[in-house]
Amino acid sequence: MDAPDTDLQELLAALDPTTRTLVAEVDLGRQAKDFIHSDLGRHLVGCLNQECILAQEELAKVWPWRRNRIRVLQNRIWRSQFMLSWLRDLILSGKSADGALQEVEHGD
Repeated sequence: MDAPDTDLQELLAALDPTTRTLVAEVDLGRQAKDFIHSDLGRHLVGCLNQECILAQEELAKVWPWRRNRIRVLQNRIWRSQFMLSWLRDLILSGKSADGALQEVEHGD
């Protein structure tokens, strides 16, 4: 660990647990946002969206008695949407935590 990391760890250790949690949520939110805007993140989000669209198109054409096929397609849609929601939730949680930190700083 280099000096800036050590300083950061000491600074975080000095914070109360609630503030430390908020700082961690802000950091995760920023990392998720940076990831989504990276080439890899844009590719992954595009693949997830495409997977969802393709599965929905296939689902619209499945005969109603093909329960297993319907279940497989619904799971593909659910998995894609769920993964996207994790990233969205991290970003929203980070924004919320950032707002809470701002209130703590201005409330003191």
